[in-house]
Amino acid sequence: MELIHFRILLALKRLGTLNAAAESLHLTQSALSHQMKNLEQRLGIVLWRKQGRTLVLTQAGKYLSEVGESVIATVDSAAQHLALLAVGKTGKLTIGIDCHACYEWFRNILQPYLRAWPDLAIEVTSRYRFNSFEAIQQYKLDTVLTSDPVDNGILNYQALFDFELVLIVAGQHPLAGLGFIDPGDLRQETVLTYPVERERLDMFRKVLQPAGIEPQAHISVEETDIMLQLAAAGRGVCLLPEWLLADKTRKFGLTSLRFRELPLTKTMYLATRHEDADLEYIQWLIQHARTGL
Repeated sequence: MELIHFRILLALKRLGTLNAAAESLHLTQSALSHQMKNLEQRLGIVLWRKQGRTLVLTQAGKYLSEVGESVIATVDSAAQHLALLAVGKTGKLTIGIDCHACYEWFRNILQPYLRAWPDLAIEVTSRYRFNSFEAIQQYKLDTVLTSDPVDNGILNYQALFDFELVLIVAGQHPLAGLGFIDPGDLRQETVLTYPVERERLDMFRKVLQPAGIEPQAHISVEETDIMLQLAAAGRGVCLLPEWLLADKTRKFGLTSLRFRELPLTKTMYLATRHEDADLEYIQWLIQHARTGL
């Protein structure tokens, strides 16, 4: 198979017609059809079929298009990187954000990093939040900020800083006056979390589930500020990094609480491929991150 076959399948999947796909790839319809007919003959399988005025991919076509997304992303990333090197640029760094709250922290250190590396093309994305480690291996990402490392020997993890998770409640919440709390205190509460499966949520895996506690309700919230505003209005409680609240507690009228005899300390890491771990601009980012709080 050739790259053009993947590009054709992706164009058809996105645009739905031969004409539109051909135009997007700067091919004639006949050239596009000829390429794909030859491929279907070699593979012995049909990749698309007509449905009214549009074309739809068969199961085999959908499978190949999914493979193509990974292949094309890797090839395009490599081409961009080489193009930058060809004109004297340092290169490109694509940083994956593996946790919602990381954005709040990373914004505070990004500007100094951009100033320090003016020739480095930097992209920050959460596109691969649920498969970021595979994305690094496939060269879609160069680094990932994460507090949940996967210890499989494939990636290099460098610790940035330790932080503590605290329970956030409204200043007038009944729990606000307690010195420490227990997981059982959350039985009658609505817990606010990011929209992530339970097994990845510290509220559930570290606090509630080990104690056999089910909260009264569970609400998913995409944005940190919205979550904090809901907590401030007494609409729920949330578990967040303590450093996130540096300028939020007074603004929203919130109180942070710790659990009795339940350590909730975590470490933020920067994950990279082993061969990239010693690159100067990655090491600079690590040192800056360690002192940038």
